[in-house]
Amino acid sequence: SAGIALAGGLAIVAIIGLGGLLSLLPTTGLHCAQPGARVMLDPGHGGDDPGAINDAAGLVERELVLDIAHRTEARLEQAGYSVALTRSDSATGYANTPRGVMANLCHAVVYVSIHLNSFGEPEPNYAKTFWGIEEKDAAFASVMQAALVTRLQPGTDLGDSGLEVLENGGLLTARM
Repeated sequence: SAGIALAGGLAIVAIIGLGGLLSLLPTTGLHCAQPGARVMLDPGHGGDDPGAINDAAGLVERELVLDIAHRTEARLEQAGYSVALTRSDSATGYANTPRGVMANLCHAVVYVSIHLNSFGEPEPNYAKTFWGIEEKDAAFASVMQAALVTRLQPGTDLGDSGLEVLENGGLLTARM
């Protein structure tokens, strides 16, 4: 019985010691802006990275995708979904992998990274959806691509450029 008490005491000391050591490890500084959010929207670029720029039209991808994310967030919340964004202003910017980490911290079920490509012509000519890991992303990407084309194609010359793998840190890191 003394041996059991000693072993129990040592186990408690070991757990406390391990907890103390873990608290000394560096943290990433990343957090979930909306704990428990089921949907993580990632407006691409931000901070020092403006993304695609159209000087003639005064368009900057960093601002446009943020606007799209805020509008999407409002619609999803109105439909009853909890939503978090990887950034909520144009001054904030993260590399791709930390964006996936934030989605994991929120325990999101869906991760959508929003980007706009630039074109030499005045009209866009295709919609494309990218996925990172086929087992977890391809089916969702296929549904998203079909919805994009169905909603955007009528009355335009928008083509369906299909799906493509993109080895992006956010897509590869996000577990959903």
